[in-house]
Amino acid sequence: MQFMTYFELSENLSESERLGASGKIMEKGLFPPEGLNVISWTSSPDLWGVLICEAETVEQVVRGIAVWRLAVPGFFKMTKTAPAMPVQEILPLIGEISQTING
Repeated sequence: MQFMTYFELSENLSESERLGASGKIMEKGLFPPEGLNVISWTSSPDLWGVLICEAETVEQVVRGIAVWRLAVPGFFKMTKTAPAMPVQEILPLIGEISQTING
């Protein structure tokens, strides 16, 4: 199953704190956690970004986000995570539901 996470990084952390945390997490092999496959991980110059990943369980996704929060409290200003699927797969599904409802 695919999941999409929108995130905003905290402006209260310095760039060196963010880089230090990232290095620590990556060096220890904590991200991505076992079972989480990163499809896309993009960030903007304005400290927000999107992670698209595949996982079999919500637990794997929680581990992927929690490691950042626990390594550096306040790392994220906010996150929003939800199951997701490509738009080209959603459109026919919505059309089918619409047809069922509206005839």
